[in-house]
Amino acid sequence: MTDWQTYYNQHLSRPPRPLLVKAVSFCKNKDIALDLGAGTLIESKFLLDSGFKKVVALDSSPEIENFAKQLNDERLEVLVNPYQDMVLSPESFDLITASYALPFYGPKGFKEFIEKLISSLKSGGVFTGQLFGNRDGWNINGKNLAFQTIDEAKDLLKDLKVELFKEEEKDGTVASGEAKHWHVFHFVGIK
Repeated sequence: MTDWQTYYNQHLSRPPRPLLVKAVSFCKNKDIALDLGAGTLIESKFLLDSGFKKVVALDSSPEIENFAKQLNDERLEVLVNPYQDMVLSPESFDLITASYALPFYGPKGFKEFIEKLISSLKSGGVFTGQLFGNRDGWNINGKNLAFQTIDEAKDLLKDLKVELFKEEEKDGTVASGEAKHWHVFHFVGIK
């Protein structure tokens, strides 16, 4: 699947993802954001540069702490945890971003996880990221990832005002250069 060190090396110098840039334009308040699967902290840095007073960056890899030291911003809180260990309080975040990260939660309890994330948004809060479609190349037996049909993906977002929902299906590669068929739903929703 993914070699994280190769992924980090490939993504160190990329700009923030355009979907997040668009999502931030919908934010009325910029008190606190959550960056799930924060990796190299590119999106976290963008959020801080965009005026967020605090960004909570969560990743299961301890490597995130090295990226945080390089960023050196007291407005950044780093959590090294799997998603399953997250404690989410209702009405906490003005924005949640999960760039290509949500499917890594796994299929068990995925719907409930998305419901908890949406519940943790403040009124008017923005949720953005990607869901993997059922025709994605990683959707094979033995992969502990979450996949949805288009109807299932839309159902997960039913409690949001969906500003953008785009299905993308193409052949491409992963960070290591390995070929992969991508089936992805990109979304921006407002609570």
